[in-house]
Amino acid sequence: MTFVDAEPTDQSRRRDDIVALHPIVVDHLRSLKTFHPNVFPRNDTRKRLLDHFHAIQAAEGVSVACKDQRKHECTDACFRYGFHDLRRAFATMNAANMSGEALQALMRHRSSLTTERYINFARQMNPAVANLHVTEVLKMNAVS
Repeated sequence: MTFVDAEPTDQSRRRDDIVALHPIVVDHLRSLKTFHPNVFPRNDTRKRLLDHFHAIQAAEGVSVACKDQRKHECTDACFRYGFHDLRRAFATMNAANMSGEALQALMRHRSSLTTERYINFARQMNPAVANLHVTEVLKMNAVS
C-alpha cells in the first residue's frame, strides 16, 4: 500500500512510502468497494479528519483525561484521543515484538532516534502495566 500525506508536516515532507500491512488488515480492506485508486482518498483537511475521529469517539462514549497540564480552558478535543495517540499505542504495543529497524520503517520515521524514544517508553510502560494491581473480581471474569 502506498501512503501519500496530502498535508505534509515537517517530518513527512510529501514522501511516498510503501508500508507492509498485516494480512488481516488486507482482508478487511479488500472488502471495501471504491472506484478511487487510493483505498482512503483524503480530500478533507487534517482538522476535518480529526473532527470526524473525535465525533466517532464521542458517539461511543470515549473520554480521556486532559493531557495538557498548562492552565487553559478545556475543549472537547482535550477529552479525545488524537492521531498521535494511535501511533504511540502502536509503537508501545509492538516495540518488544520487532527490531528497531522494522518499527522505524513501519512508523515511517526518518531518524532511528525518534523510534528509539518510543522503544524506551515501551520498555518502561509495558512492565509497569503488567505489574498493575487487578482486583480478584476482574481476574475471575477475565477471558482466557
